[in-house]
Amino acid sequence: MRWCVVAVLCAILAGCRSHQSQSLHIPPALESLVPADAVMVAGANLDQIRNTPVYEKLMSRLPLPQLDEFTRQTGLDPRKDISQFLMCSDGKRPLAMARGKFHPADLESRLESKGAARFTYKDHRLFGNEQGAVFFLDDATAIAGPAADLRSIIDHKSGRGLPPALRDLLRALPADDQIYAAFTGGLQSFDLPIPRTGNFQNFAQALQSVDSATLGINVSHGIDALALINCKRSDDAKFVHDMLKGLVGFGRLNTPDNQPELLKLYDGIQVTQDQAQAKITADIPADLTDRFLEMLTKR
Repeated sequence: MRWCVVAVLCAILAGCRSHQSQSLHIPPALESLVPADAVMVAGANLDQIRNTPVYEKLMSRLPLPQLDEFTRQTGLDPRKDISQFLMCSDGKRPLAMARGKFHPADLESRLESKGAARFTYKDHRLFGNEQGAVFFLDDATAIAGPAADLRSIIDHKSGRGLPPALRDLLRALPADDQIYAAFTGGLQSFDLPIPRTGNFQNFAQALQSVDSATLGINVSHGIDALALINCKRSDDAKFVHDMLKGLVGFGRLNTPDNQPELLKLYDGIQVTQDQAQAKITADIPADLTDRFLEMLTKR
């Protein structure tokens, strides 16, 4: 049962609303730093999420000893000190960026005291090694990733920016979504360890047909979410549509008789197709979010 819930979650943490945003979800200070060869972005406006009941319920359910230890070791608490988070990738190398309230001198001192090697590039202090390092662009911006990519950001602090293909995908999302993600160029751009034989063959076939996708989540009042999956052909979109619809149906069939509220969760998921696009929408009302979060965090 649990694997089904997780599978459906991957589909439903998305939902569709009719209006479209004319603005980007990524703050300009981070958007200008995205590499031109990025094929994936994913981010969250943490300031807005913290003020929602969903966040409070999730934090109360999740034991976070590793995060607590990270805060103790570094003096940085992501739950309070980070306002926006963005991850991007060219399909091979990830790059993480954060905006927030930082004290670089103190944080750098802690990093060095914990054994992080320091090296300098154009008056910026980087901590780590060539495979992975972190630096503070200013008092409000921290960036982590391969050292070569960090040097490139230092060299080109302006004149970069979100690739047009990703920008157009994100503009299909409502402007008030606090969580967002998009990728383009097909999933073949990513080195995903997906078995291509046995029971996973159909799943691998479905992923290969996906050309781009967009995800948006709003947790202001329950969980209102959207996913748009763009395939190469309408037949491919139908395959993806049927697979996702089957997962939702399987979840309903396996709902225990003594948990009728789960049926309401599945009833809030809709899967549709429009030519080469499959669309998944979800609307989990506030009174069911606690039950939903319980399923996700149950071990």
